[in-house]
Amino acid sequence: MATILKEAPEAQAEPATIMPGYNLDAEKALVAKARALQPMLLANAGHGDEHGVLHPDVFRALGDAGFWAMAAPRRWGGTGTSARAMALVGFELAKGDPSVGWVYTVLHGTTWVASLGPDALQEAIFGASAEHPVICGIANPPGTLDEVEGGYIVNGRWPYASGSAHASWAQLGVAIRKPDGTLEHGGFAYLRREQYTIDTTWHMMGMKGTGSNTIVAQEVFIPRDQFFHVAKIGIGGHEPGKRHVGEPSDYWPFMPFLRATAHAVVAGAATAILERVRDAAHKRPIVYTSYGRQADCVTVQAELGKAAARIAAAEALTLKTCDLIDQAGLERRRLTPQERAQSKGEGSLAVELLNEAIEQLMFLAGSSAYADANPIQRYYRDASFAMRHVANLPYVGYEIFGKSLLGTEPNISPADFI
Repeated sequence: MATILKEAPEAQAEPATIMPGYNLDAEKALVAKARALQPMLLANAGHGDEHGVLHPDVFRALGDAGFWAMAAPRRWGGTGTSARAMALVGFELAKGDPSVGWVYTVLHGTTWVASLGPDALQEAIFGASAEHPVICGIANPPGTLDEVEGGYIVNGRWPYASGSAHASWAQLGVAIRKPDGTLEHGGFAYLRREQYTIDTTWHMMGMKGTGSNTIVAQEVFIPRDQFFHVAKIGIGGHEPGKRHVGEPSDYWPFMPFLRATAHAVVAGAATAILERVRDAAHKRPIVYTSYGRQADCVTVQAELGKAAARIAAAEALTLKTCDLIDQAGLERRRLTPQERAQSKGEGSLAVELLNEAIEQLMFLAGSSAYADANPIQRYYRDASFAMRHVANLPYVGYEIFGKSLLGTEPNISPADFI
C-alpha cells in the first residue's frame, strides 16, 4: 500500500478544469529522489531474487518519495508530471535495481489508465481514500464479466501481474458474457485487494523481484462504478459531459506511453552495466596479453564507445517518443496512426540498440560478470528479459512501421494498440 497521503477531494468535483502544462519543478525533484535511492535499491536487490517480490522497505521508499502521486492527475492530488519525467524516474530506479524500475513503471502506467476512466470510476478509486491508489493490472487473457443486479460478477486468472503483491487495486481485462453465452470485448474490471488472491507462479530467469504472479478472482461482485467499458469509450476517449478530465495526461496515447517508459527501464539497466564495465576497465587486465589494463586497449576503447553511443541513441529515441506524447497531451489531440507506427518502429530500433550494446559490454565484462555476487549479472538478466516482452519485439514493430509507410491496410494491430 502507498504511504504518501493526499488530501482527499470531494467525491463530486467541479466541472472539468483545463490544466495548462506539466509540473516541471516537481519533476526535477522526483528524478533526483530516484537517483538518490539507487544505493538502497542495489543493497536490497538480492531480496527480490530470493523472495520473488521487492523488499517492503523498498516499496515503502517509493511511496515516501512521492512516486505514486506522479500517476494521479492534479484533480486527485497528483503532481501532474510529464511522460518524460516518468520515464526518467524509471531510468534512474532501474540503475539501482531493474525490478524496481519495472514495478514502478507498470504500477504507474496502470494507475494512470484508471485516471482516464468515467467519472464514477475515478471517484471510486481516487476520491474515496486519503492514500494515492496503487493499481496493478493485466489485460490478457481476459476474464469474464457477467451482469447481475447492481453490478457484475468477475471470474478469471491473470498471469504476469507485476507488482501485484504491493498493489491496493487490480485492473483486470474482462470480456462481457452475453445472455446467449457468447463473449464480447469489454474492458477493465477494478477489484480491491481483498477481492482477489495471488497464486505464486513467477519463476523466471529475469525480473525476479517484480512478483509478476497470477491474480485469481472467483465469483467476485463489483458495483457498476468499478467497470471501465473500454470497448465502448476507448482508452483516452472522453464521453460528453465528463467532469473529471482536463489534465494533459488525459490525452496521452496508451501503448506509446507504456512502451516508452518500459524502454527507459531497459536503458537504465544498460547504463548501469556500461558504468561498471567502464570503471573496471581501469583495473582489469586482459589475461594472456601485455595489457595490464583493459582501458589501454584500443579495441576496448572502441567497443566501449560504440556501446555507449548505442545506449545514448536508444535513450534519445525513447525520449523523442515521450516528447511526442507530452506534446499531444498539451494539444489535447490523439496521435495519428502514422505517428503511432513510427513510434513503434523507432521503439523497436531502441530495443535492438540496447540489446547490441549490452551484449558488447558483457564480452568486455568477461565471465566473472556472470557470478551471482556481481550485480552486472542481474542487470543483464533483467534487461534481456524485459526486451523480450511482447510489446517490445522488434520484428513486430518494424512490420507495423513498414506497413504504415506503404499504406498497407489493415495493419497487424488496431491503431489504439500500436
